[in-house]
Amino acid sequence: MSRPRPRRTARTSLRFRITASLVVLLGALFVGEGAARVVGPSAIGFRGGDPGVTLMVPHPTRLWALGPGPRQNAGITAQIAANGLRGEMPSGARAAGEERILVLGDSSFFGHGIPDEATIPVHLQAQLRAAGVQAAVINGGTPGYSTEQSLRLLDEVGWALEPTLVLVCNLWSDNNTDGFRDRDLLHTADVQRENVLMRSSLVGLVAGWVDRARGGEGARLVTWTKSSEWPEARERRVPLQDYAANLDRIARDARDHGAGVAFLSPANQGLVEGQFREGAGWDPYFDAQAKVAAWHGAPVVSMKKALQNDGLEAAADFVDVMHPSGAGAAAVAQEAAAVLVAAGWPSARLLARTDPFDASALVDDRRFANGGQPPQFSPQAQLFPLSLPEQGGGNGDPAAGQGAPTASSAP
Repeated sequence: MSRPRPRRTARTSLRFRITASLVVLLGALFVGEGAARVVGPSAIGFRGGDPGVTLMVPHPTRLWALGPGPRQNAGITAQIAANGLRGEMPSGARAAGEERILVLGDSSFFGHGIPDEATIPVHLQAQLRAAGVQAAVINGGTPGYSTEQSLRLLDEVGWALEPTLVLVCNLWSDNNTDGFRDRDLLHTADVQRENVLMRSSLVGLVAGWVDRARGGEGARLVTWTKSSEWPEARERRVPLQDYAANLDRIARDARDHGAGVAFLSPANQGLVEGQFREGAGWDPYFDAQAKVAAWHGAPVVSMKKALQNDGLEAAADFVDVMHPSGAGAAAVAQEAAAVLVAAGWPSARLLARTDPFDASALVDDRRFANGGQPPQFSPQAQLFPLSLPEQGGGNGDPAAGQGAPTASSAP
């Protein structure tokens, strides 16, 4: 006689359905993760050369930074301090009455291709002391840095140095057209670093899809795969209104830290020689810089004026078409010292206004914008696993990879 089969209770049935559903879900996730890894989304990361030799190294929050110690700098050696800035750093807390200037900018102000003692900050310190102003000038210039990265550098390193004046020289990298907007790259690196789930290839892909679907004007996630190509469309690394807002934020942050602000209008060899009379792609950025400076009553140092009046041929003022030579750096520093002294600094503290500059009326006239920086010369290209025939910029070759990234979410 057979024993009757026990009846399955409702609780047992529910438990079975939940278990089965979980098994199916985990199986689907496992398969999805495997498929996503075949597609191959990669985490963002700087891929320079030998990290013990090359100038630029990966940085967790700023994408790349200067590596501490002696570093290659276009055939010469640059000494980088432990905090990632070039040259000697002030020791200890700032004494009462001591002045410190922090110079922000890109490779032109870092001193590409010239020795430590020939850079603009070193010459500026000597010029000010000759004029009776005892000031230490700190070189915060970093190759390839835009205002987006300089803002982070200030928060992470700069304010701890207690500057009494910030000389803002950022423009070239902000105005440049490249594969991605800086804020998207920085946001992507932040999310990948802070969210452990982003280690999953599947989550990375899905996050990119969701981010694209939501739209909007904020920072976007950038995703790319092994089969992607470098984007043909070019973005301003920092859109014009963002650039002006960043300059304004630096100025007002400086005030909050008790520091004044001044700006430097950069120049290249073509500008010094009088080219670009019909206009150039960077014109709106020079205009934005001038308007932010005027809003805050801040002096503006003209690099073009300094190099046109130094008595040298323009070619002698540059090591190439973009970066000032030692002689050019000395002339720029002399002009900067004269402008600051004429503005009454340091007696006049040059503090910014507390109310923000309104950048909403600024329009980026791109009639003269160039076609974009080729990836072999782009610092952004070194954030991705791509293979290039030649890699410029002095930062070392990127690791070989399976293709190049694409802006899957940048508008």
